[in-house]
Amino acid sequence: LHSFPTRRSSDLHIGFGDLEDDYCMLDPIKVSIVTPGVLDKGGLDKRGIPASLVTAYLHQRGVEVEKTTDFTILVLFSIGITKGKWGTLLNALLDFKRDYDNNVPLAQVLPQLVNDSPQTYGTLGLRELADQMFAQLRESRQTHWLAEAFSTLPTPAMTPSAAYQHLVRDEIEHVPLDQLAQRTLATSVVPYPPGIPMLMPGESTGADDGPYLGYLRALWSWDNRFPGFGHDTHGVENRDGTHYVQCLKAEAVPGRRRT
Repeated sequence: LHSFPTRRSSDLHIGFGDLEDDYCMLDPIKVSIVTPGVLDKGGLDKRGIPASLVTAYLHQRGVEVEKTTDFTILVLFSIGITKGKWGTLLNALLDFKRDYDNNVPLAQVLPQLVNDSPQTYGTLGLRELADQMFAQLRESRQTHWLAEAFSTLPTPAMTPSAAYQHLVRDEIEHVPLDQLAQRTLATSVVPYPPGIPMLMPGESTGADDGPYLGYLRALWSWDNRFPGFGHDTHGVENRDGTHYVQCLKAEAVPGRRRT
């Protein structure tokens, strides 16, 4: 590792005036919008609005966002963006609040969603769907399991390169989520959010009531309940509502044999 000198704010010509030395500044073209629902000290409030619902509303209005987590939306403001363009975003957000307060039917604000899943969304209004989504997050403790999964170190059974050798020799099997406890992965599992590997090839999935399977189970319950709002989890395959993960066969893992 090499030590690099800290750049002084006076050396930066970014158009934000004089900044004190060692000041850490966020990228000014990346704007994060935080939706209601998370308390200042962590945990969930009594009511909230999941960000994925706001993103779907913005998409219907022609506003595309970069990334969406449980309660944040990332919007990229490209260099030279005009007041009119970011004004479109603000107007869309104000319209969302109006339609949310009035519980406007989803058939009006998200017609494609209703057309694709009429039995799930046909009779709901915007606020009712937000309430159902938020209740699901509370019941499944999705944000809790997210924090636990990414603050706990997994147990490796072998190196990723060794696991890859078993993968290319097809010494793997597709294991459903309800049978995934204490299995060794053949591929990485990368849930979004946060979009970084939760488990690497060669690592154990842990106990059935552990943080990794707890988070995957929370994502599965959300995906099954809210079609059209499913998560994109690298390494997890959704087959007709059942989630499968590629694992090494038992005989390929040191110390494990089929019984």
